[in-house]
Amino acid sequence: MDLAATLTKPAWSFEELCVVLGLPDSTVELIAREQPAPPFFMLGRRRYILRTDALDWLEERRNAYPWTPRKNNRR
Repeated sequence: MDLAATLTKPAWSFEELCVVLGLPDSTVELIAREQPAPPFFMLGRRRYILRTDALDWLEERRNAYPWTPRKNNRR
């Protein structure tokens, strides 16, 4: 799968979303079941998400769960 071509598509399949995020499908499935869930839709038997909706959802997750370094990092 060509990532550059995938990034330009207006909608991503569930499998393409997993590739874009770099996460296994089981992890994306768990995240997608949390509320607020991203707005997936069905075309035939395949699940899709609009690219803009996926990016908005990622932005919401980034704002809701910011990463902060641990204070007692002993590495």
